[in-house]
Amino acid sequence: MTTFSLATTPVVPRSYRLRCGIPALAAEIARGLQRLGWEADEQGDVGLLIDAPSGFALQELAQADPSEWVVVTDNPCPEYWEDVWSCSPRGLLAGGHSAQHVTEALGRTASGEVFRHTPQHESPLTGMERRLLRHSAQGWENKRIAQELALNEGTVRNGLSRVFQKLGCENRTQLALYYWGLWHLLNRQV
Repeated sequence: MTTFSLATTPVVPRSYRLRCGIPALAAEIARGLQRLGWEADEQGDVGLLIDAPSGFALQELAQADPSEWVVVTDNPCPEYWEDVWSCSPRGLLAGGHSAQHVTEALGRTASGEVFRHTPQHESPLTGMERRLLRHSAQGWENKRIAQELALNEGTVRNGLSRVFQKLGCENRTQLALYYWGLWHLLNRQV
């Protein structure tokens, strides 16, 4: 009588590169993903970019090849998501997401897929108004924004007035809090 051993094939951990601006959060994420079969490794197959603190992803994508990264952000600002997506990452997860969602995103990315998962949204801003919002939220003065976008300062001022009106913001501080996902600090709803 011949017996067969049904040895199970060991699960080979999949590897990923992890970037996060908050080391303690990065460590917690790495532990959670390790339990789901993913190992953090600087030579990993795919990149996971955690947008913490808010704005970290935009900084990192400007310095790296964005097509290598899946960005995960909790920033609730739809214009911010559009700015991240315009950097051309491999994937974008915005809004609430579990460790399972993140592992699925890593798997999809490892297989070469480009994807985006964001909550349903419609921004009232045009593309130019979104750029004005981003630069204003970065603390840029009208003169610098005008130079960057090849506009005159009056056009920037008028454009920002439309942005204030459309978003219900009264000043640049409120605009910045909205863009960086910190609107709750003003105890107002957008």
